[in-house]
Amino acid sequence: MASQLFLVALLGIALVSATPVPQQAASAKFSSAMTQYIQAFKSIMPCGYAPDIPVLAPIVNPFYAFDCSSDDYNLKGNVSNIRIEGLNNFQILSASDYGTTGEAAYDVIFPKIQILGSSEIEGFVNIAGVPLPIRQRDLINEAFVDLRFVGSYSFANSLTNSSGLRIVDFKLAIYLADIQLDNWNTLWNISTNNFWNRWSKTLISLGLQEIQPKITDSLYQNLLVPKINEMLANVSMEELVNYFQSQAQLWENAHCQA
Repeated sequence: MASQLFLVALLGIALVSATPVPQQAASAKFSSAMTQYIQAFKSIMPCGYAPDIPVLAPIVNPFYAFDCSSDDYNLKGNVSNIRIEGLNNFQILSASDYGTTGEAAYDVIFPKIQILGSSEIEGFVNIAGVPLPIRQRDLINEAFVDLRFVGSYSFANSLTNSSGLRIVDFKLAIYLADIQLDNWNTLWNISTNNFWNRWSKTLISLGLQEIQPKITDSLYQNLLVPKINEMLANVSMEELVNYFQSQAQLWENAHCQA
């Protein structure tokens, strides 16, 4: 369960066709400003930045209760002593120069993201129309190895404000080299735990492959991009670049030493 929730979470922290925004002077500075912004954000992840950004390296949550249901599942329980490590170890393998190409392409990899903690879950999940009961008391030990985000986007004029911006031509693919599962349900025996870890590993890998064609459409139509475009509607390219540069400077000046 932690793996599925985390993958969904990761889908929310990653960054239609149209005529691109004319290459203004500020466009030439976009890629360098974005790189400075990302590296500065990476530097403050171990410390956080009050009041808006909590400590993200590691993420620690002593207790979280949940109760979620739909026609296909009903799950109630909690997770405790969650610790997620490795989010600040991402590497930018490549990034295009937007001012030159008119496209912001990126290739980012997280070498290893480790999840530790415990959980208690009860409920059911429908599989092929058959309700499968779920009852778990787990020690969580999971790791994503070489989680990679490869994509691109460009900018066009906002549909509501000709001087504002919007993201267009958004594309994203997610690759996972390996997932390591050593979870332990204290209600099960050794063989059942081993089988469940192997089955879950296969299921997660296949599930990620199956949703690849839908990632771009889902993010564009329903989640990330529409919300970003609402914020960009009243922002010019020059203002966006200035924001990235000024915010990066604030984070750099925090001198995080955690």
